[in-house]
Order: sequence, then C-alpha cells, then structure tokens
Amino acid sequence: MISTSRLGRAGRLLRGVVGPGAVADTLGRLKGGAQKLGQTAALVADGMPPELRKTFGALFAAAEPRPWAEVAPVLQELPAGLLADVEPVAFAAASLGQVHRGRLHDGREVAVKVLYPGVGDALRADLDNLAAAALPARVVRGGSAMLVGLRASLLDELDLRKEAAHAEAIARALEPWPALHVARPVASTERVLVSELLHGPTLHAVLRPEGPGPREPAAVAELVVAAVFGPVFRAGILNADAHPGNLILTEGGLGLGLGLVDFGAVAPVDDVPGLARGLDAFLAGRGTLEGLGIHAAALEAELLPMLRPLGPGAWDFAHDDLLERMAELKRRRPLAVREVPFAPGRLPVVRAVLGLHHALRRLGVPFALGESLARVRETAGR
Repeated sequence: MISTSRLGRAGRLLRGVVGPGAVADTLGRLKGGAQKLGQTAALVADGMPPELRKTFGALFAAAEPRPWAEVAPVLQELPAGLLADVEPVAFAAASLGQVHRGRLHDGREVAVKVLYPGVGDALRADLDNLAAAALPARVVRGGSAMLVGLRASLLDELDLRKEAAHAEAIARALEPWPALHVARPVASTERVLVSELLHGPTLHAVLRPEGPGPREPAAVAELVVAAVFGPVFRAGILNADAHPGNLILTEGGLGLGLGLVDFGAVAPVDDVPGLARGLDAFLAGRGTLEGLGIHAAALEAELLPMLRPLGPGAWDFAHDDLLERMAELKRRRPLAVREVPFAPGRLPVVRAVLGLHHALRRLGVPFALGESLARVRETAGR
C-alpha cells in the first residue's frame, strides 16, 4: 500500500521545503493523487525558475514502474490466449499505472496498460486528504462543486473499461482530422487495457527544452488545437489529458501526424454552442470572461487582457507572459482571485486549456489561436 501522507509531502515539496532536484523523483515514486498534483503543476511550470520547470516537466514522461512480479497477475483478467507475449519491463509509467509492449497472435504490436495494485485505495485516500486540506475552498463560490467534480473525474480513471469507451468516442470524434491517430483499444478489463501501439516520441520529449523542437512547429500547434478541441465541437466531449506527455509525434506516408494516448479524463462539455459563441466574440475583438463561464466581477478589467491570444491575429507564444501576469495578480490581490469562480462544468476545459497553453508556449512560435479554433470548429461541422 502506498502511504496516504503523499499529498502533504507533495505540498511541502511544492513550497520548496525539499530541494527542487528531488521533487520529480519523489512525486514519481508517490504516484496516485500526488503525482496528478505534480503533473498539474507541470502545466503551469512555465512561469517557474528553469530548474523547477525542468523538474516538473519530467513528470509528464517519468515515473518509477512497479516490478513485473507485482503487476503480472493482473493480466489474468484478460481473455485467455489474447496475448502472444508481453515484455516484462515497462516502457512507460504514470500516476495510476504502467505500460508494457505486447504482441497479439496475429503479430500486431500492442500497448498493455496495467493499473498498479492498490492504487485505487491510495487514490481515494489522497482525494480525502485533498478534500480536508482544501476545506477553505468550500466557502468560496463553486469551490465545493469543483472538488466533487475533480474527485469523480479521477476515480473514473480507475476503471480502464471506461477509458476504452472514451478512446473509441475520441477516435470517432477526430475522424475529420486524418493526421490525428488515436490508440484504439483491442480489449479491456477494469484494471487492464490493451490498445494499438503508436510509434514515435512524445511531444514532451521533442519540445524545448527537453528536445530540439519539431521541424514544423506551427503545423504541430494546429494539430494540438484540433486534438484538444476537435472532439468538443464535433461530439461535445473533451480529453482533458491531451497534454504533451500523452501526444505522440509521428511521421509517415501522410506526413506529419500526432498520436493520442491515455483517455482516462474524457468528459462531456456543458453548453458547447455557448462556448463557441464566447470564442467567436474574442475572435471578433469583443470577448468577455462571462461569455466563457468565468464570473470575474471586479477583476474583469485585469483578467480580460490575459485572453488576448484568443483574439484576431497571431500571438507570440515565445514571449507569452500570461502565467507570470497571473502570478503577479495573485500576489497583489490574493483574496479577489480566490473568489473568482467559473462554472463547475468548465473544469475539464480549464484542465485541457492548461495543457494546450503549455504546449504552445514550448512550441514558441507566433500562432493565431483564435483563428485555429475557428478552423477546427468549421471542420467539425462538415
């Protein structure tokens, strides 16, 4: 069993009590809710010092896998004879499970995702600790509903049959974009998911500062926007975990492509027509936070300029300072920022937008985000 004090230790790490070089290693070992916390921090790490930014970025790609002897018995849940073989050394490990290469009897290569034994109890304990630590948030408008939504979303990730259904739904929603390739499921149980194996590096490994950057950054940016918002406009669903660690850069006969893996955090999006109208208003230069479901009250004038990337023309993401300005605003007016609620149904959108913004900053090129969203919406409607 994993210790239930992990969120407390993760919080101390985030406050700098432990040296920054130990943060990723410790959170990677803790897994469960604590590593989810670290991965969320990684999405906003662009505004941190370089050492911390690199440390949290590692959480997208690195975690310590469990020994094969611990996870192998879980594979007995699969239909007999499905797998010809499975490599005992995991090639990827994340907050809730690890992934092994496998092969079907017809020769197809597959990815075999196995949840860590005991991770369900550990995650529930983490979420209980989080609820207790975040008790003050319940007096803030929308705070309680947001915590309930977060809990439900994370607990859903403990059933890989739901993830298989999510993967199929996202694959259908992304059919208008042939350069986007979903790792479709082959078989699933509650704790095991066998999916198509996608070949290529993760976008996290290619983007600076970890890698050299892709050869066509603007084209990659367009694909990332479609990967995140294509399902929203076509099917009213959103993959909240479409961050650089779950996107695979591929190149083949069709040219540049992007593969998608990990669909545990797929959720319906409330009022897609309203969201589309809000985005259209920004593109026309008259957007409001209220139009996006954010009730900013007295902070409207200070928060609204931070959404200029949604407006007309290209935004220079290489010099984007949105996170830095938000941090400064929180320092100047902490109580006011804490009382800015948004519709609870927008929580998955906020989570996905953090991942998208993180990817665009690391791509570091001028990019017309508002116009890209309009193209995605048009393609979805065909």
